[in-house]
Amino acid sequence: MGIVIKQSGWNLAITAGGFVLGALNVLLLATTYLDDEYYGLWGYVLSTAFLLFPLMSFGIHNTLVKFYSRYDNKKDRDIFLTQMVLWPLVLIIPLFFLIFICYDPIRLFIASRNQITIDFVWPIAIIAVFQAYFEIFYAWTKVHMKTISGNFLKEVFYRAGATVMLVLVALDFITQIQFIYSLVIIYALRLFIMMLIAFKTYAPQWQLGKIKAGKDLINYSLLMIVAGSVGTALLDLDKFMINDYLIIDNISWYNVAVFIATVIAVPARGMAQIMHPLTAGHFNRREMVEVENLYKRSSLNLSIIAGFLVLIIICNVNEFYELMRPEYRIGIPVVILIAIVKYAESLLGSNNAILYNSDLYRVTLWLGLLLAIVAVILNMWLIPIYGLMGAAISTCLAYLMYAFAKAYYVYLKLKIHPWTSQTTYSVLLLIVFIAVFFFWDFNWHPVLNIALKSLVLTVAYVLIVIKLKLSQEINGLLNKYLP
Repeated sequence: MGIVIKQSGWNLAITAGGFVLGALNVLLLATTYLDDEYYGLWGYVLSTAFLLFPLMSFGIHNTLVKFYSRYDNKKDRDIFLTQMVLWPLVLIIPLFFLIFICYDPIRLFIASRNQITIDFVWPIAIIAVFQAYFEIFYAWTKVHMKTISGNFLKEVFYRAGATVMLVLVALDFITQIQFIYSLVIIYALRLFIMMLIAFKTYAPQWQLGKIKAGKDLINYSLLMIVAGSVGTALLDLDKFMINDYLIIDNISWYNVAVFIATVIAVPARGMAQIMHPLTAGHFNRREMVEVENLYKRSSLNLSIIAGFLVLIIICNVNEFYELMRPEYRIGIPVVILIAIVKYAESLLGSNNAILYNSDLYRVTLWLGLLLAIVAVILNMWLIPIYGLMGAAISTCLAYLMYAFAKAYYVYLKLKIHPWTSQTTYSVLLLIVFIAVFFFWDFNWHPVLNIALKSLVLTVAYVLIVIKLKLSQEINGLLNKYLP
């Protein structure tokens, strides 16, 4: 776990920095200087682009991580990388031609409820392509166990660019509509820098040729399109469908709630960047003991760290919303439901890495597709009845079913699971803390309340984690940096 802890630590710090910028954008600048409809449009454009990006990428970012270590000489690797860059064009070119031919019907479809979305078909498609190739070049560096630069671009660069553009909106240098179009420029710059880093990490001799195990690569890539679409759909489908049933302002309120809860996923996202290539290497070397060890320890460490973030967010959620306009308070239940989703994601540790880098991915992909269909049906049913709460309930139910079905399938096939007795203690510790502190508040200013309550929670939680000795890695880090 040494390389995991080292790079995960850097990635966690970078991801946390990105979320601080995101908080500045989402909770302060956007809510102050963007009208609710433009803030909602921002969320809609990106969510729709993210729904399309797995298709635009041809699943290559996952294929590259899984198969790269199988090629043990430079010629084979260069042929492999050359084709990984070209394969997405097989789908991108026909899709862009289809959009060109059917442009007007697509515009009318996405604007059936909210007219403001009508002119953003091409920005959505272009951002999806930029996102796809960014992930491909990021995977290029992951297989060389270099994840920090890519993670900085993924988590910080885009948010920093959005911050700059929001400040320009605040100073009246650009309009709100120009801010939405500026997203294309930000994603283009991010892709260009990531490409340069990838080529600096490993510069291949571009060459075409017969690729080893080409049929396996194609089959895996096609299934990864389904996998990526399912994973993205379960997290971004709700915002896309809110546009069909509610005024677009609701997406802005929903976006704030989801952002607050998504902070819980910071540790998992930081650790995932290194767990995928490590797990792929273990599988290719048939080191199943190491796979199981990584599975259990990643789950335990994430349950403790993500549990702390759940505690801070849930126990302070009412004070957070005291700092925003009253209409945003509709998102409080959404925060709690999405927090459950993100914590469940953390409890599964390296589960996704195991599935995507083993032969188990086939069945779970179709299972995920089934649950994505369930999510669509739930959204169609619940959003018209319960509004934003209906979207959150749909996402929560669909994702929990999908997550624990994946864990059960891994156990069924490989006889390994992420659960340990220490994990049980960490979950019980979280439940007890929430029960004790959720209804306990100071009667002062919300910022002071949040600061004092968070300080009390942090000291108590850290001391108990150290005392119970739940995790060797976490205790080691705490003993190193705390007196």
